[in-house]
Amino acid sequence: MISQIANKSDAFDLTNKLAVVTGAGRGIGRACALHLAGAGANVVLASRTGTELDAVASEVEALGAKALVAPCDVSDFDACDAVVRQAVDVFGDVDVLVNSAGAGAPCAVIDADPADWARVVTLNLTGTFNIARAVLPFMIEAGGGRIILIGSGHGHSTTAGFSAYGASKAGVSHLTKTLAEEVWEHGIDVNEVIPGPVATQLTRGLVAVGEAPEGLPSERVKLPHEVAELVGWLARQRIGGPTGQVFSLARRAL
Repeated sequence: MISQIANKSDAFDLTNKLAVVTGAGRGIGRACALHLAGAGANVVLASRTGTELDAVASEVEALGAKALVAPCDVSDFDACDAVVRQAVDVFGDVDVLVNSAGAGAPCAVIDADPADWARVVTLNLTGTFNIARAVLPFMIEAGGGRIILIGSGHGHSTTAGFSAYGASKAGVSHLTKTLAEEVWEHGIDVNEVIPGPVATQLTRGLVAVGEAPEGLPSERVKLPHEVAELVGWLARQRIGGPTGQVFSLARRAL
C-alpha cells in the first residue's frame, strides 16, 4: 500500500485536500490554517475560542480556500468526533490533521492546584489523543493521511515550574512515536513539531520577537508563521516519507 500511495503524481499537492487544525483561533494554529489554505487546502478550524474562528475563516476564504468553523474543546472526545464527522460530511476525506490546541502556565508543583494541573494534562495530552483518535478511522478508510502534532522542548527537557506542561508534552512526543508505529501500514505518517520559543498568546509578556529568552542565549523568539512553514512542509511530504520523527525549530540541544 505504501508503494502505491508514494507513486501518486499528486502526492505533494494540497489543492482541495482537507486539513483539520485545532487551536486554529490564534497563534500557531491560526498560522498553520492560513499556510495550508495558501497551499490550496480547505480547512476545518477547531478551537475552544470559537469567537475568533470567524475572523480566521474570512482570512482562509480570502486565500481562495473553503473554511468550516467548528468550535471544539479537544478535551471532549465526543466533541472531536462530531467535528471530524461534520468535516467528512462537508468535504470528504480528512487528509491532514494539525493539533495545535494546548495551554499551560508556569507553576511549581508545591503551589499547583491539582484540578488546574489535571486540566493542562487533559487538554494537551488527552486532547491530542482525542482528535487523533477521531480522524484515524477516516484516514484508514481513505488509505492514508498526515498527522502533525505540536510538541514542545519542555517535553524533551525539564524546566522548573513546568511540570504539567512538560509532562503533557512529553506524553505527546511518546504518543507520536507509538501512533506512528501503529498506523504506518495504513499510509498514515505521524510526526511531532517542536516550535521552540514563539511569540503567541501563551508567551505574551514573557518574550520579545527576535530576542533570546532569558537563560537561552542561542535561541531566537520566532513568529507563528515560521512554525507553519515547517508544518506545511510535513503536510506536503509524500506518504512513505518520515514518520515517528521529531522536527524541531529550537536552536539548542533538547
